[in-house]
Amino acid sequence: MRIALAGARGSVGQEVLKLATEKGHFVYQINRTEEKGDNTDKTEYRVANLAESYDDTVKAFKGADALIHLSSVPNPVDKDDHYVHNNNISSSYNGFRAAVEVGIKRIAFASSVNALGLLYGKKDPYFEYFPIDEEHVQKPSDSYALAKQEAEIQADSFCYTHDDLKIASLRIHQVASKAECKKDHDEDETVAKRQLWAWVSPAATARACLAAVEADFEGHQIFNIVAPDTTQDTPTEDLHRKYFANVPIKGDLSGNKSFFTSAKAEKILGWKHTETE
Repeated sequence: MRIALAGARGSVGQEVLKLATEKGHFVYQINRTEEKGDNTDKTEYRVANLAESYDDTVKAFKGADALIHLSSVPNPVDKDDHYVHNNNISSSYNGFRAAVEVGIKRIAFASSVNALGLLYGKKDPYFEYFPIDEEHVQKPSDSYALAKQEAEIQADSFCYTHDDLKIASLRIHQVASKAECKKDHDEDETVAKRQLWAWVSPAATARACLAAVEADFEGHQIFNIVAPDTTQDTPTEDLHRKYFANVPIKGDLSGNKSFFTSAKAEKILGWKHTETE
């Protein structure tokens, strides 16, 4: 498979590049600027700013069979709301539209658990039930979360319009080792609560991206991409009682199980978070 990898220079992009080439795929590494790293016979460097140039995006995608779209402002910290929102919705739209134009039928899009309105919200997150699945209500209250929700709506529209198009919106959690995430959570209780003590490993994230363009499903599908456990030694049911006792439990939170469920990704994509650190 020839894969257009938008945002190839990022930390997740580098993990995807490594895995994709190991599996025998050819990767078009697409970044905003011409800064090449180690080249191999399985990659080609291309330049396009997805948010600012639709024409360059089309050129960068030509020849690809699939798109892994990781290109966006990664967080709203110390950035103007209008910049974060407008950049990210332009990047997602241009990416989807350019893919359709060049005949790409399979897209993995890096959405975020923050499409629900979590870490960066101007209001406290709203939790309807636990564990959180892909049907949970979205209540974004910041520019980043809103843009992720709107990108998922864009994906709905493109797949409705183009019957043969498949888009997987991957609601990825903070990508880091369990130890790194635990450190963040232990140092800041507010961050921990908003993140629900969750995490996802870089390697597992890369596997999800590849699975999303290899799997067989219909239309636009949303998938939680989150580790099956929390970062805490405290049992999840105890965390629930202490911080979210008013939120109904509709699934299994025994042991140290996550407040999120990724069962849909396992069922449809064949993806399972097996990394423990």
